Amino acid sequence: MDYQLIALILIMVATVFIGFKQRPWWGPGGRGSEYQRVFSAGTAGVLFTVAGAIGWDVSHSHGFFQGTRWVDGPISWELGIGVGLLMLAVFWGKRVPTRVTSR
Repeated sequence: MDYQLIALILIMVATVFIGFKQRPWWGPGGRGSEYQRVFSAGTAGVLFTVAGAIGWDVSHSHGFFQGTRWVDGPISWELGIGVGLLMLAVFWGKRVPTRVTSR
């Protein structure tokens, strides 16, 4: 079995699950569109970071995972883009104002 692909899919599922638990913009009782860009950048960052770390080259991707290939080691440009997107998501997430609700 290809354990790296299974690990990648599990990490993506965990990211979506955590996103639903945090009640993003599309969830029930969501906080609005403020979190849309944060979640999008975070999801893309996790995808590129994990894919780069396990050696999954997505540079020739087309369609749904077609054209991708495996290489022998980590892919530095994917790691760089992934970490950059994760840092951007954290930066945007800290700038989102907290919602104060009155009871």
